Amino acid sequence: EGYEYQAAKPAQLRGGILGALLSLYGSDARKSPAGSRKSSFGWDSTQSTPVHSAPPSEPSTPPEKPKRPFFGNRTASSGSIAKLVSSAAVGASPAVSGIGAEVAQRLKEREAAEKALRKRKGASTASLFGLGTPKSKEKDKQHRITIHIAETIARHRYLEKLCRALMEYGAPTHRLEEYMKMSARVLEVPAQFLYIPGSMIISFDDPQTHTAAVRLVRVNQGLDLGKLRDVHELYKDVVHDRVGVEAATKRLAEITKRKQKFSKWFLILMYGFASASVGPFAFGARLIDLPIAFLLGSLVGLLQLHFAPRSELYSNVFEISAAVLTSFLARAFGSINGGNLFCFSALAQSSIALILPGYTVLCASLELQSRSIVAGSVRMVYAIIYSLFLGFGIMIGTALYGRFDSAATSATTCQSSIQGPYFFVSVPIFTLCLIIINQGKYKQIPVMMIISFSGYIVNYYSSTRFASNTQIANTLGAFAIGVLANLYSRIGKRTENLLLDIWDDHLLPRIDRLRIRFASTPQRAFYKQAHHASDAQLEAGQLADEEEKSAARAFTQDIAAKKRQRKVGYGLAAAAMLPAIFVQVPSGLAVSGSLVAGLASADQINSDATGGTGGSVAEGGAVVGLNSVAFNVSYSVIQVAIGITVGLFLAAVVVYPSGKRRSGLFSF
Repeated sequence: EGYEYQAAKPAQLRGGILGALLSLYGSDARKSPAGSRKSSFGWDSTQSTPVHSAPPSEPSTPPEKPKRPFFGNRTASSGSIAKLVSSAAVGASPAVSGIGAEVAQRLKEREAAEKALRKRKGASTASLFGLGTPKSKEKDKQHRITIHIAETIARHRYLEKLCRALMEYGAPTHRLEEYMKMSARVLEVPAQFLYIPGSMIISFDDPQTHTAAVRLVRVNQGLDLGKLRDVHELYKDVVHDRVGVEAATKRLAEITKRKQKFSKWFLILMYGFASASVGPFAFGARLIDLPIAFLLGSLVGLLQLHFAPRSELYSNVFEISAAVLTSFLARAFGSINGGNLFCFSALAQSSIALILPGYTVLCASLELQSRSIVAGSVRMVYAIIYSLFLGFGIMIGTALYGRFDSAATSATTCQSSIQGPYFFVSVPIFTLCLIIINQGKYKQIPVMMIISFSGYIVNYYSSTRFASNTQIANTLGAFAIGVLANLYSRIGKRTENLLLDIWDDHLLPRIDRLRIRFASTPQRAFYKQAHHASDAQLEAGQLADEEEKSAARAFTQDIAAKKRQRKVGYGLAAAAMLPAIFVQVPSGLAVSGSLVAGLASADQINSDATGGTGGSVAEGGAVVGLNSVAFNVSYSVIQVAIGITVGLFLAAVVVYPSGKRRSGLFSF
């Protein structure tokens, strides 16, 4: 497994593209004149601007001419004899000249034959000892360098696409640099990574030329649990050397091009069901409040999924407009019949539960906890400003309706809400809605629902025990979620194999027997023969007909092939715990009551606006109320996220005391 050993650092990293290109083009420079100087990168230094200097003085004593040895090359001697004979035959008689020309021609042919023989002997000796001619060596080297450049480019392209996919589908942001470093180390690519929210800076180093190629990957970060699981499985296969880079790049392209599992209008309905299901266990909603919560939640989904992508200008003010509109309508419905029919606080809070910045603050807290100061600080500031927008929108919406209706309700709690264990059934429903909204896989649904429900149960009973401090309850709930999710990641593959063995060996044969028994198809006889006849009987020909024999054998092989075609993926803790974390955030905010704290400020604004006197005091009170509600929402969100962060880190330490040294811990 990945956590049992540490991937050793490669003894030699791959060179960069620039160094390979210089060595490739530097091979042509070796053919330059002998007087030229070669630089360390292979180019000819004589191509630069010449430097003029004085001509050297001639020596007083002329240098001695080197003497040739008396033994020479056979080729040179035979060549000289041929030249001597041909020159002597020029001034002779015609008969003698004809004989001399014939002798010279024979000597030339003999010389050519000896050259060819020596060339063949040299080639055979070179092939025997792994040597070759200079031209063949140069071609082989150029071929190797070209392949090296192509492989390096392919690995760089894979790392860029992997980084883009991890950021786009919601991988844990505080461990993105670790995942990329692990992948680069396995691929023997010298690279450095710097993550800031929304972008990753990648530097591919070249140890030969001491240069670097810098890439900037910018992605609008989103969340897709199904594609995140597929990318994680591909990442693990590459890290454990099960898949090559080319095949991994193709699979990444297929995952990216895949369409969403659920349509936009179906997701808008899921927003409504999520708002209706989160109300009972998080905000004290009653059964009569659920249809109105469904309408308000669907309205928020319509604004986020339909209108915001169509207009970039509106997407910048989406949060404020959604908070203003939902709080205005929630107070309007809550004021019917004197505030006794619908609960205003439950409607206002449940309608915006899916746009709360809990996930953003959680990522910021995790980044700060893991010493990612730049990314954590930037994200935390954004989350605080986002929370201020929501608090401001809630206060403006309630104040606007209070201006139109003097008898508007001001109740911040619900009367006769659903008690105790009876609203526990809404927790799995809300989790299922979250899984569908975030494009989760069907096989992930049971594990996610179990983890989410267990975490909420721990949080609920811990909050009753520690009523004065909600952070302890959030920490314990997050700890339970982290332990279950990391255990699923560590032993989930074995458990899934065990369940599949039970299905293949015990349940599936019984289902097939029942299906074939009640089916009126010709396969029934083949099925019976295949299951009651052994391979030896099939080979011995104890079956009546050859066609029945081949059909029964094909049916048996088909059953065995179905059992062999099993691909159990890795347990992904990050995707398994995300819906459970989303369940923790609204309940924690409901305990603090920060979302409806602006109701008192809205009432104060309306009362001061209708009263005629005390303008300066009223204006000051309104400003104080605005500041208090906005910062109260921000502080509550940060407080809940910090409690969840501590619990998740403690759970990771408990399950993985020594960490996962090869592929990195893919968990929050």
